[in-house]
Amino acid sequence: NASNSAFYLNYQVWMMDWNKEIADVVLRLQAENLIDMLTDTPREKVTVMVAPDNVVEVTKSLRRFKPEVVTSDLSNLLEGNRRASRNADDSANEPFDFLKYHDITTIYNRLDEIAKNHSEVVEVHVLGQTHEGREIKYVRISHNISEDSTRTKPVLWIDGGIHAREWVSPSTVMYIIETLLGYRELQHLDKAMKYLEKYQFYITPVLNPDGYQYTRNHLRLWRKNRDPGCYRKVETIFGNCFYKVCYGVDLNRNWSDGFGGPSTSSNLCSLVYPGEQAFDQLETKAVKEKIEALQKETSVDLFLTFHSYSQLFLIPYGYTGDKVPAEHEYHKAQGDRYVNAVFARHGKRYINQRSSDLYPAGGISADWAFISRGIVDSYGVELRPSDWRIGFMLHETEIIPTGQENVDGLMALIENLKINVTQNGSYN
Repeated sequence: NASNSAFYLNYQVWMMDWNKEIADVVLRLQAENLIDMLTDTPREKVTVMVAPDNVVEVTKSLRRFKPEVVTSDLSNLLEGNRRASRNADDSANEPFDFLKYHDITTIYNRLDEIAKNHSEVVEVHVLGQTHEGREIKYVRISHNISEDSTRTKPVLWIDGGIHAREWVSPSTVMYIIETLLGYRELQHLDKAMKYLEKYQFYITPVLNPDGYQYTRNHLRLWRKNRDPGCYRKVETIFGNCFYKVCYGVDLNRNWSDGFGGPSTSSNLCSLVYPGEQAFDQLETKAVKEKIEALQKETSVDLFLTFHSYSQLFLIPYGYTGDKVPAEHEYHKAQGDRYVNAVFARHGKRYINQRSSDLYPAGGISADWAFISRGIVDSYGVELRPSDWRIGFMLHETEIIPTGQENVDGLMALIENLKINVTQNGSYN
């Protein structure tokens, strides 16, 4: 809305070449809450958002890198995008489609509708609740879903929306759900039916519903959840915060492997504040407990988490660039399959790379799934676009093609999961 855009009045966006020297400075500035990196995983260029009050200090640190000021008033860019889009608030009876970005209620209503219409293959469950009391809903999809034998099928885990402002992520995950059920991409129907016979899918479209709704109603570029914390942890005798309350934890820094490491900050106000300890957030704790419970009953053979933006397929590790896992060649092969399938659809080039290339990030979900839970096929995807000028404000006309190309990538990925290993140890 208009007030949402007005918050960013005179916020600047700077762009620079991206290399290790610049990364060290940019990551320090972000940890100090002086800038906001406008993508977690830059490619050739990095773009940062600078609040008016921080321009002088940030200039001192970045002047030698000759940043280009690509906009001196971000509010104009956001407002122009808003006017060009259909993204008005959903009404109570808004039908779900892929022509706009929907609020959490409309997304959840669609999940309930799908489960009602396909009760033989779909169940809707609640993973947990958020600080603000919202449910985190997921769907379980498999043939003959009510039969007890279905619970021993291998699990494929897919989630989106862990970062609030990445709206195309929940839309893409919803597109995957609808494809598995035959609403979309009918050329994949036979393959989808085969996978529903073999696997059970656990799919969470919006892992951070509090943050997601906050970006719709208040600040469009909010990243974290909405858990409040007392800055400097100084409270009055009445329990009130003496200094100020800073809201939110970066949920993709709140996992145990590499927790508190690179690309995190102890500053509660920072966009990459990881929390006081791993899994101290309701959202991440709910995922942890669900996957641990599932692994007591069966295997979890895929962990795939969708983000935006930059057009990347990210393989382990994220927390360190100093070593590679034993499965590195297999991960690269899987990534190649994914990005090649994506490219074949609409010609969009996604890059297959380690999450830690150029700079590492501690406490991310895919590292936890791979290292702590032993899920070999654990990956992240950064969706469209590659251009910061569009960035998180990806136009609604791109929702469907983004969904299409990533459905193609997912189908190629599942076809070659490590569980399809041959007797002699080579991969299919």
